[in-house]
Amino acid sequence: MRIRLVVLAVIFLCLTPFLVAQIVGAHKERVASLARMEQSLQVSIDRVRDILKNTQADVENISANISISYAYQNTSPEICHDRLQKTRMLYESLTYISILTPQSLVYCSSVRGVDGIQAPDFMRIAKQANTQGTFWGETQLSGITSSLVIPSATAVRNDVDVDYFIVASVAASSLLGKALDAFDVSLTEAAIVDGKGSVLMSEQFSSPESLIGADLIRRSLDISSGVIADNISDRESFYAGVVKFPMNNSRFIFLAPLKEEYDRARNRLKGAIITALVETLILASITTFFVEFFFIRNLRRIGAFATEITAGNHDRRILLKSPLPEFKALITALNLMVDKLEDTSRQDALTGIANRRALDTHLAQCDQQLAAGKGPFAVAMLDIDNFKLFNDRFGHAAGDRTLQKVGEALRRFTKRQGEMAARYGGEEFTLVLNDCDPERLSAHLEVVRRAVEDLDIPHPDSPHRRVTVSIGYTVASTGTTMQQAIERADEALYRSKASGRNKVVVDEALQG
Repeated sequence: MRIRLVVLAVIFLCLTPFLVAQIVGAHKERVASLARMEQSLQVSIDRVRDILKNTQADVENISANISISYAYQNTSPEICHDRLQKTRMLYESLTYISILTPQSLVYCSSVRGVDGIQAPDFMRIAKQANTQGTFWGETQLSGITSSLVIPSATAVRNDVDVDYFIVASVAASSLLGKALDAFDVSLTEAAIVDGKGSVLMSEQFSSPESLIGADLIRRSLDISSGVIADNISDRESFYAGVVKFPMNNSRFIFLAPLKEEYDRARNRLKGAIITALVETLILASITTFFVEFFFIRNLRRIGAFATEITAGNHDRRILLKSPLPEFKALITALNLMVDKLEDTSRQDALTGIANRRALDTHLAQCDQQLAAGKGPFAVAMLDIDNFKLFNDRFGHAAGDRTLQKVGEALRRFTKRQGEMAARYGGEEFTLVLNDCDPERLSAHLEVVRRAVEDLDIPHPDSPHRRVTVSIGYTVASTGTTMQQAIERADEALYRSKASGRNKVVVDEALQG
């Protein structure tokens, strides 16, 4: 009996810490899962903000292009309609584009049958645009299409007065659709509210009734974008993502329910308790103790290490002391795999040259050398000229091939120790060079520019008729940082593009 009591006591003592650890682990896992969900929601919100900014920029660019063209207002309304319709079809978010007289009469529109009518709903917008240039109105029902739109008006002036207005409206439903496509988390509801808190549009995906109440709307109006946690301790809680329109006071509100996360955490806790009981009974024996000490413990460390690798942490290596040669071979293989992953994580997947992460690390190392009085370093920023027009004409597959060819060309010019060619982002590249002699550096970068031009990639929409790059460069010496050099090189790049592109322009601070 005493032996049984001792065995039971050992089992109990073994059960308690494991059970507590499993419960604590399940709780931490739930907290981590909610944090990951909030982070994913924030990433999706950032995507939606980019969609809204890009849409605003597209509409304003369209209005600007129409305002400087004589192909619209100096033609018949029918021809003007056809041209506006073709322009509108290039942008799926646009509901319509219209040209209005200063009296708010529709001269022509991408919508048929509205020529000559009064557009009273644009009178206030037109008046604002008369003094402020491009003006965005509040989200409202269109008097032309009877759909929810975000209207804009751009005044085109002569020397004395306004010649006409360009009115372009974005479909709210299209923006909502694009926004929903940007989310990686499940949503239960999405809505558009105006600056006064009125719900203009709402879609429910899993609930027949709207869960967006007055309190949530009021809280959403206090922020421009972000995540709001509501009833976070309750099983019916949710995260609310808020994104303010950059063009007016309206906002998107997205609800991400947390019930599934709570249910999943509860099921994990049940499984953890059962697992703890089984493991504790096994650990009560001496044999299991030795297996735990020499085998399972090491496996757990390897599993944790593998989890870190999966999570993207490639900075640590694992060291284990084990009498088993199989463990030593496995650890060696894992560390070699992490070394390979580390190398891969620093390489741009498309072009094969260094990526932004590798560039940032290299810049930090250069900063350390500059602080120690070593250096200087030359920094050049390169941008493929008119790359958006190239993508629009030939497609993104051709654009990717062009990026690859440019990356291959740049790689040839960074052969020295400590030099780097990296993809900074999109169609922009960065070179970090050791040779800072003004004449040799300028000549070197001129060779780089010609090397890209000599690729002879046709680009009909470029004034140079082929793919070219604009280059701006500077030199980082002791007392400066590489980030400052990047900014100065970027300013020089901007001047290169402003002066006609396909040029090498030095930082103004180095010209003297």
